[in-house]
Amino acid sequence: MIKEFSVSASSANDFVKKVTDSLSTRELGKIASISLSGENVIICFSKLGKSEVIFTLKSTENGFQCIHKSEKISFTHKAFRSDIENKLSKVLESNGAIVNS
Repeated sequence: MIKEFSVSASSANDFVKKVTDSLSTRELGKIASISLSGENVIICFSKLGKSEVIFTLKSTENGFQCIHKSEKISFTHKAFRSDIENKLSKVLESNGAIVNS
């Protein structure tokens, strides 16, 4: 499980856009999306069910931090969760995030 991730030298809006662009060029992008909703960053997985992982957004001196807040994981996704989260972590990291699992 991704407990938190932090990004420096970027706004949350810019980061979400970069991750969305990265996902659009990958197989993972067919089932995963990331969005900003108020003070939350929401990661959704949609295929044979829908799962959501919600992170609380906190500003830092030079960027922001996202801390795991809640999740709703579809029964059909539980078996694939680890693999999907590993791939998602790599996408987040390739866009400048430091991920804590």
